Amino acid sequence: MKVSTEELESRQVVVDIEVDDERVEQALDQAYRRVVGRLKVPGFRKGKAPRGLVERIVGRQALLEDAIEHLVPVVVKEAVEAEGIKPATQPRLEVVSIVPLQVKATVALEPRVELADYRALLPTPESTEVSEAEVDELVERLREGHAEWVPVERPVRVSDRVALDVRAAVGERVLLDTKDAEFVVDPNGVQPTPGFAEQLVGMEPAEERTFSLWLPEDYREPELAGQEATHVVKLHGVKERHLPAADDALASIVGAFENLEQLRAAIARDLQVRKEQESQRKLEEQAVEAVIAGSTVEVPPQVVELEAEHLREQFARSLDRQGITIEQYLRFAKKNEAEFRAELLAEAEKSTRRSAVLSAVANAEGIDGSDAEVEEEIRRATEDSPNSQRLVRDALARPETRERVRSALRERKAVRRLVALATEASPEPASARETHGEAHEQPV
Repeated sequence: MKVSTEELESRQVVVDIEVDDERVEQALDQAYRRVVGRLKVPGFRKGKAPRGLVERIVGRQALLEDAIEHLVPVVVKEAVEAEGIKPATQPRLEVVSIVPLQVKATVALEPRVELADYRALLPTPESTEVSEAEVDELVERLREGHAEWVPVERPVRVSDRVALDVRAAVGERVLLDTKDAEFVVDPNGVQPTPGFAEQLVGMEPAEERTFSLWLPEDYREPELAGQEATHVVKLHGVKERHLPAADDALASIVGAFENLEQLRAAIARDLQVRKEQESQRKLEEQAVEAVIAGSTVEVPPQVVELEAEHLREQFARSLDRQGITIEQYLRFAKKNEAEFRAELLAEAEKSTRRSAVLSAVANAEGIDGSDAEVEEEIRRATEDSPNSQRLVRDALARPETRERVRSALRERKAVRRLVALATEASPEPASARETHGEAHEQPV
């Protein structure tokens, strides 16, 4: 067997293989043995018909195709191992010629990442200090949430709530005819017609007012868009909003607080927790994005395509739980298959680059996932299943599942490490001190 290799861009290697005729003949003989066991040939016991007769019955071409189908994956595997190549996915195979048998395998390698001085790229954490102004703002929201509408005897102002009869028409076409409707006078809020709220300002209780407004160009009934509508309004009553005072009484209304200071302290604590959580989330996202942006990443297209297929399968399962197929989703979303695939590939490209960079960070920082951690992660993921014990055993028995879980663990640990470095919250391990300030180039 003759083997030659050529490295391509994007972490791919082409392996050209020429198979010896003797190996092809052996594969033909094995194909004959597979076929003869399925044939019933008159005059011969099952599986005993001679090869020449079998070739005349099924055709030599069919026998050759069977032989090649079984031989090609074997010789490709042997060639790839002999060249010391570690594939990231199943190679793409092409039979270039039959005689002699020549095969071309395009092999995707593991992504390669060159990490710069990623510690210098990490963002500064946001401040999570809670100010008095922020507490004041939330107290004000609580006051608004417990406001009361109180009847008043005065003309209408902005922000009042009014009770009124409204009739709107374009010529003989009636658009609206309602009695004793409740309406908050807010020029920026929802209105029957633009400008309606402003027309109510200054009206007195029991007053009736007629005014005209232009319907918008995007009116719900296109044939009426841009036309003038006459509105007849009769005002029945006016209410204004009364906010409770920011005092101990408000604290007792809101919850089991003895006074306003307890309420403010509780608000401050809750706001502190939320700001810390949001800061942590943003810091994780910004840290990872900064390291990705500062790194050189090469990902073979086969790896991206494989990830896109995984994303499609996950999405299909999610839709299936809702009783929807992908085809129905595409119709609802007004997308075609090509657009959907382009979105999946873009998301897969982003996901594979992220995984590759985090794996490289884990390597540089000496981060790993132990067998015990992998098992615990699998148990946690299946604990709500009625067959959790069996699922755990099955998952642990599959090397590819264990490695996928281990990779996810290492990536999460790498993110936490980046956050720790950004906040200077943890000591620097020896592996990091050795590599600090240098560029790391490695397959991941």
